[in-house]
Amino acid sequence: MESNANLQQELLLRTVCGREYSNVFKAIKLVRDEKHNFHVVYRTYSDEYIYSCCNPFQDTYAADTYKLISETEAKQIFMPRLSQSNARELFNTAEASSKQIVL
Repeated sequence: MESNANLQQELLLRTVCGREYSNVFKAIKLVRDEKHNFHVVYRTYSDEYIYSCCNPFQDTYAADTYKLISETEAKQIFMPRLSQSNARELFNTAEASSKQIVL
């Protein structure tokens, strides 16, 4: 029983401000930049954005740090790197595709 409680604690995502989130999110996106940094954003069901960044190829990279960011900050980081369909998944206000469906 105690091992189940420990496992549940490990599955929680804890931000630097101390808030905890379960392992279920509305959307999760991972992108890599030109310096091989990995940027991850989680969108919660209450439309909050949690951000993490790391470079796993460096010997001295800190443990995962998660912080709450605004939608504007998330867009600045992720919009240039996401396809339109991925952006629509992550952001409510992403531009719709210019293609029209003809029936």
